[in-house]
Parts: sequence; C-alpha cells; structure tokens
Amino acid sequence: MEHNKKRIKLSVAYDGTKYNGWQIQPGVPTIEGELNKGLSTLLGEEIVVIGASRTDSGVHALGNIAVFDTTTIIPATKIAYAINRSLPDDIRV
Repeated sequence: MEHNKKRIKLSVAYDGTKYNGWQIQPGVPTIEGELNKGLSTLLGEEIVVIGASRTDSGVHALGNIAVFDTTTIIPATKIAYAINRSLPDDIRV
C-alpha cells in the first residue's frame, strides 16, 4: 500500500434481489460493482473494494465487511454517510 493511502473498513447491508451476487460480473449489476462506482465517484479516484465474503445472486446481507484503500482526506466516519446518498436504496453502508 502506498504511504499516503489509508485503508477504510465498511460494514455493508443489502437486499440482493436485484443483484447477481457480490462479485463483479460483466454486464450485470453486483454489490461490489455498485460500491466501486459510488466510492470512485465520491472520492474522485478509482476505488476497488475487497469483500471479506461473497454472496450469490439474490442473497441479502446485514453486515458484510469490505475494505478499500484511498488517498482521500474525508474522515472515514463521513464516507459512510456520503456514500449512502449515492448508492441505490437497497444497499447501505
């Protein structure tokens, strides 16, 4: 990890009904894809989340853990609030 990067941990809850599971898959919506897109837009840098576990298509979660590395100066406690504003209603950090 680069010296100026910090690692942020997220606890993610979601209703997986509309998603093809956690892991990115070409051409279909996934939880990881939505998080990457939202965080990258919010933080102005390419973000790739690393999930502690994965779920299958249509599966829900209440506390799936993910981490990502960033150079942002936004405090970690503010990132969850900010990202929730740009995520679909069925995904919450």
